[in-house]
Amino acid sequence: MTHSNRPSNPLRPHTPPEPLTLPEGQPDSAASRTVAFYTLGCKANQLETSTLANQFQDQGWHIVPFDEAAEVYVVNTCTVTERSDQESKRIIRRARLSNPAGRIAATGCYAQVAPDELAALDGVSFVIGNNFKDQLVRIVQDTPRSDRPLVQVSEIDKSRIMEGASSAAIDRTRGSLKIQDGCDYKCTYCIIWEARGLSRSLPVADIKLQLQRMLDEGFKEVGLTGINIGQYEHEGADLADLLSELVQLPGQFRLRLTSLDPMEVSDKLIEAVQQSNGKICPHFHLSAQSAEDFVLKRMGRRHHVADMVRVCQTIAQKIPHASVGSDIIVGFPGETAERFEATYEALQNAYMNYFHVFSYSKRKGTPAATFPDQVPEREKKARAQTLRALSESKNLAYRQRFLGQSLHVIVEESEPGEPLKGMSENYLKVYIEPNGLPLQANDWLTVQINTISKENTYGSVVNKNQDADA
Repeated sequence: MTHSNRPSNPLRPHTPPEPLTLPEGQPDSAASRTVAFYTLGCKANQLETSTLANQFQDQGWHIVPFDEAAEVYVVNTCTVTERSDQESKRIIRRARLSNPAGRIAATGCYAQVAPDELAALDGVSFVIGNNFKDQLVRIVQDTPRSDRPLVQVSEIDKSRIMEGASSAAIDRTRGSLKIQDGCDYKCTYCIIWEARGLSRSLPVADIKLQLQRMLDEGFKEVGLTGINIGQYEHEGADLADLLSELVQLPGQFRLRLTSLDPMEVSDKLIEAVQQSNGKICPHFHLSAQSAEDFVLKRMGRRHHVADMVRVCQTIAQKIPHASVGSDIIVGFPGETAERFEATYEALQNAYMNYFHVFSYSKRKGTPAATFPDQVPEREKKARAQTLRALSESKNLAYRQRFLGQSLHVIVEESEPGEPLKGMSENYLKVYIEPNGLPLQANDWLTVQINTISKENTYGSVVNKNQDADA
C-alpha cells in the first residue's frame, strides 16, 4: 500500500485492456487479463470476494466494473432465500450479456448447495463450492476452455479449526477480518448451515498476526466477521477471551463486532467491550429475528424474548451509550396479527435503537418452506413498513441523546465536493464541519454533535488525532 494512513481498496476498478480471444482448448495466461466481481449476501461473502480480487490482482489480472466486458466474471452467490437464488441467476445472465465470450465462475453458498442448477445455466464455465473458493484463481488459470462447465464441490470440512486468515478493505478507512466460518444451529428458515458447514474458528495467534498486519497497513477500524462469530472457540478461548487478547495490541485502533446471537452475548462479552478502553466499539447487532416466543420456537431459535430483553438491559446498564440493533424477520409462518403486535411491543420497549427488517421468504429445502399458516405477501410488506417506522423513531430518539456531546469519529472516503462524513464508535454516521482543519480519510477525530435531523447527524471537530480512550 502506498500510504500507511490510506489502505487501498482491492475492488477499485482499473481501465481494461482490449478483450483477448483464446484458441479453443488452451489454458488462460494471466498476463493483462480482465476479471469482474459481483457479490450477493452477507459480509463474509463480501470479504471473501475482496480476498479473491486480491488473489487475481497478485497474478496480474486487472479488475474491471461488472457491467464492462471482462474475460472472467466471478459471481459470489447467496442462497439464504429462494429470492437470493433467483438474484444469483439474474446476475449470471447479466454477465453473459456483458460479454458472451467471457467465462463465468459461480461460487459461494448457492454453488455449494445446488451446483447442478448453476452448471445448467448458459455461459457458466465454473461452479466452485465454498471448500475450493480460495483456489479459484488457480482453477481459472489452469483450466482450458470447454463446452462443459467444471464443477468442483465437496462436503464442507467438519474440522472445528478454520484455516487461513481472510481480510480485506471494506473501504479505505475500514477493514474486515474473518475469524470464524460455519454455524452449528439449524434454524428452520435457513440453509446456511449446509452451505457453510459446522462452526470453525481461526486460531487466536493467527488472528492477532493478521490484525497486526492490517494495523501496520493503516486501518483504524477492523470489523471481526464470520457466519456466527458468537460461536468463536479455539482451545478453550471464546469470543470474549479473543477480544481481551486483541486489545493488548499497541496503537490507536478499534474493533467492531458483527452479528451476534442473543444467547451468545454473555456478561463476560459485554464486560470485555466495557473494559477495552475504547478499542472495541460499543455496538451490538443481535440476530434476534423475532420478539415473540411462539415464532422464535417455530424458527428453531434458542432464545426467548426475555433473554433478548435481558441482554439489552445489561448492555444499557454497563455501557449506557452503546448502540444496539437487530435483524428482524416479519411474516414468518404462524406469525398472526396478534403475534406481530407482541413483537412490535417488545421491540418498542427494549433497549434497541435500530432494526434491519426483512420479510420472510421461503427457501426450498428448509422446514419452514413447508409450514402451514404462510403469511400473505401484502401483510408481510405492511408489517415490514410498520417496524421500519418504529426503527426510524427509535433511532432518532437515540441520536438525540448525544446532542452537545463528543464522539470519536473516523473520517470516511468521500468524493470531491461531497460533505465530510465519518462513523462514530457507537455506529452513528456523522456529517463533519472541519472548523478550518485539513482533514482526510482515516483521520481520527473528536466531534461534538450539534444538530440532529430526522435522517442525519451533524457535528463539528473539537480536536484531531486523539486517543480512542481520551
